Amino acid sequence: QHGMTDSMSMADSTGNATTHERATQDISRGKTARKENVTAAPPKPKPNVLLLFPDQWRWDWDGRFKDRADLRMPTLRRLAEVGTVFDYAYTPSPLCTSARSALASLREYDEAPTTIGGMDFPPDVETWYEAMQKAGYHVIAVGKDDLTQTRAGMRADGSRHAAALGFDSHFRMHGKYSTFAGERPVDEFSSDMMDLECGRNESGGSTLLQCQRWCYGAEAVPSIGVGHCCRPIQGHESGLNCQGFDQVGDDQDLYMDDYVTHRAEELIKVVPEGKPWVLHLSFPGPHPPFIITEGMNESIRERHFPAARDNDIASSEEQLEVRRQYAAELENLDRLIGRLLEKTGALKPDANVVTVVMADHGEQLGEHHWFGKQRPWEGSVRVPMYVLGPGVPAGRIVAAPVSSLDAIGFIMDSANATRHPGMYTGSLAKFFRHPYAVDVEFESLAHSGLTNIHSHIDFRAVVRKLNATCILKVICCPTGCPGGNSFALSMAPDPQLMVFNVALDPDERHDLRHAPEAASLMWLLP
Repeated sequence: QHGMTDSMSMADSTGNATTHERATQDISRGKTARKENVTAAPPKPKPNVLLLFPDQWRWDWDGRFKDRADLRMPTLRRLAEVGTVFDYAYTPSPLCTSARSALASLREYDEAPTTIGGMDFPPDVETWYEAMQKAGYHVIAVGKDDLTQTRAGMRADGSRHAAALGFDSHFRMHGKYSTFAGERPVDEFSSDMMDLECGRNESGGSTLLQCQRWCYGAEAVPSIGVGHCCRPIQGHESGLNCQGFDQVGDDQDLYMDDYVTHRAEELIKVVPEGKPWVLHLSFPGPHPPFIITEGMNESIRERHFPAARDNDIASSEEQLEVRRQYAAELENLDRLIGRLLEKTGALKPDANVVTVVMADHGEQLGEHHWFGKQRPWEGSVRVPMYVLGPGVPAGRIVAAPVSSLDAIGFIMDSANATRHPGMYTGSLAKFFRHPYAVDVEFESLAHSGLTNIHSHIDFRAVVRKLNATCILKVICCPTGCPGGNSFALSMAPDPQLMVFNVALDPDERHDLRHAPEAASLMWLLP
């Protein structure tokens, strides 16, 4: 063989190429020809992004837990079929401003630039919106962003700090508590309401802004939500039991959530041609006041919802009314989310759209003697989360704790956007790899926390999966955990540790602080 190879590699005495050399030349010419004829495939365009964000939406009110709330939410049912649901998603903080500050900066609560209400997000802090701009995206912000809250406000045209936050186009509003606070418009939503007629004549106002001020309440917190349309439940967030109707009358399109959805649809239409876009649509609802339209009221009339667990501060009749109104808002949001998914084509099998549906935080809804949020209990800190898009498995339910920060991380990964130094590095992407590695469920964890000296709230929590039937949540309260949970009495003002297996005990009735597994999670607390 060695001699044959030598003879084949040499030219013959006439100087002509040998058979081996001619074959090598032919192969080389063929390769060259093939290279010349092949055109490189164009890079796949970046996906558009939908971040759909109801306000104050608790984890078990999404239509899947019929024994807890029998809701009619066909859009979310469809999303669960074609996308992935995360059953144990947690907010960085159960308060509007602090949760949204953490998400905007992509930082955990204790590292976020604003940790309590009434503050502006610092314009010099990099946001994930700016990172998306740098990745080539047109960023659209619609609805309540809660990032501009000082008295200077966001202005009637929504422009204050908008560019610094990373918004290319926007339709901004304060939440339900503040958008009607002034006699003159304070944001883009109230500016539009100033030019519209009232749909009901009971207030005596002429413009829709005047009528809504009468209905929702027009003074500073806590008076907002104690207008003529609601009755307060003493000592709790206002705007809970609302017998009056929204002043839009029969024009459902002017109802807050419907109106911002329409404005989002219009802004998508004018995105510069060829640019991918990201839309963060932050619905005002179902945050209190739970004021609904007459049409929405018809949809929940005579419907039954179980009373709050561990509650003796409101009658069963009051609780039922509150829960019906909350349900009406959520079912209306399900319809609006479906409309937006349809118009953007996000539900098509080949759609190049990443969709995330989740909330900023939850709502106790009377559980453990509390209406509102700001509590370490599941009703406040745990939220629904649905994800759909290229590479996202269909029909999967992930029973592992994740943070809503992981969802923003996944959006950035999908867009190939670069994180600014100091940003949270987690992502949901690890759950979508093939083959699916169950180990990631035991590596994943979530944090939540809040310090609000005005409400005597100070806690930090960490959640981690230990096995198929044990997802432990450890809560640390330096000055005692909030009262209200009859099964875990507060030790205020002394330091307190609480531990619950939320996989088997989502109502947090059995404190497992003495379980040996609890010690292994304490070092993971923020």
